[in-house]
Amino acid sequence: DTLLLHGPFARKPKRIRTAFSPSQLLRLERAFEKNHYVVGAERKQLANSLSLSETQ
Repeated sequence: DTLLLHGPFARKPKRIRTAFSPSQLLRLERAFEKNHYVVGAERKQLANSLSLSETQ
């Protein structure tokens, strides 16, 4: 077990899947229609406006 946590093939714990609300999904879909790679300030602003972290 300790090899899985500390060995050369150590795995990161799985991230919990985010359940987006219908309004969040709509806003995200609209943003990705315009630009498939939302980065930087635009990504931060979008996340803040949806009450999400940038990684969600």
